[in-house]
Amino acid sequence: MAKSLVIAYVLWFFGGWFGLHHFYLRRDRHAFIWWSTCGGVFGIGWLRDLCQLPEYVRDVNEDKDYMEELTARMRKSGPKYSTWRFGGEMVMGILLGCLVHSALPEELTADGSPYQKIVLLLCPLGVAIGIHLVGNVGREMASFKVAVVTAYLTYPVFFNLNGITYSTLFSAIAVNWKGRSWRRSKRKSGLCRRISILGLCGTLYLILWGSTLYYNSYVTTKDGEVVKLRDAVQNFFKSPAWAETKQTFKDLYAFYQIHGFGRIWEQIVESMDPQGESNARRVLGLTDSATQEEITSACRKLSRQWHPDKQKDHKAKKKAQEKFIEIRKSCDVLSDISIKRSERNKSRSPTKDRTEF
Repeated sequence: MAKSLVIAYVLWFFGGWFGLHHFYLRRDRHAFIWWSTCGGVFGIGWLRDLCQLPEYVRDVNEDKDYMEELTARMRKSGPKYSTWRFGGEMVMGILLGCLVHSALPEELTADGSPYQKIVLLLCPLGVAIGIHLVGNVGREMASFKVAVVTAYLTYPVFFNLNGITYSTLFSAIAVNWKGRSWRRSKRKSGLCRRISILGLCGTLYLILWGSTLYYNSYVTTKDGEVVKLRDAVQNFFKSPAWAETKQTFKDLYAFYQIHGFGRIWEQIVESMDPQGESNARRVLGLTDSATQEEITSACRKLSRQWHPDKQKDHKAKKKAQEKFIEIRKSCDVLSDISIKRSERNKSRSPTKDRTEF
């Protein structure tokens, strides 16, 4: 079925940054590049597509005049050099090369590490894949052999001088010099196959980003201490917060087994503590079965204990003030909830003021 230019422009406008218009026009590599670089390097390629879409539609529909022009170009010479394509090869080569490098734990990539050979093996491969991906967009083909051989030959040479950038540069030059040719015919794959391949590529791309964040990202605590994200994640799974989360899921499952799906949403909302009652009781050190007298007693006791005026040291006074405010807020929350429940119970009780005869 012929593709519509109008639909292509609509998809370009609403989903162009994710490559939806390219997917519609069966340009799957193009779509993946747009998705992985936020619209072709933060919207630059997306804007260029505004002028290129008519040609893309003629290509996918194999318009008679367009195919005659294309055939004439193919017979005349090989693909012409394109600054846009070369720039895209540089961007994707550097992106995937750096992403592969950063996805590895720092212990493996540090100077003097016995595992540093892994970097020499994987980073040039990422560079070659990025160049090959861009080089094979549309009616042109790029030799993966040329890209990967050049990447592996140049990366070790410039290893200590930003090797990924230089490796990408020389690989892109080599591909544009000796590794480009025309794609004589396009293979038409089914929708399920196309989605599966794009889904697999997207998953691998996200895994690389996830590994990068997990192994080589840091979080800063309120005390200014820098902690590796992976250590913070491991500590989180040992923390009381995670234990409470697990217990919440267990309670929800037990509730589902007894009551079914009918009331599960009500229980989910309750477990989220929308009024802040559970958190307020935790701050005051009270259980869910605490009486109003116990709540009042805890509020008075903790307010006296953490009153800022009792502290002379500046840091201790500041800490006490924060704790005092938290205690007062918790007391106010429980007080408001108690008043609302009392008023609600009164409105629901039967009227006893009746005239007897």
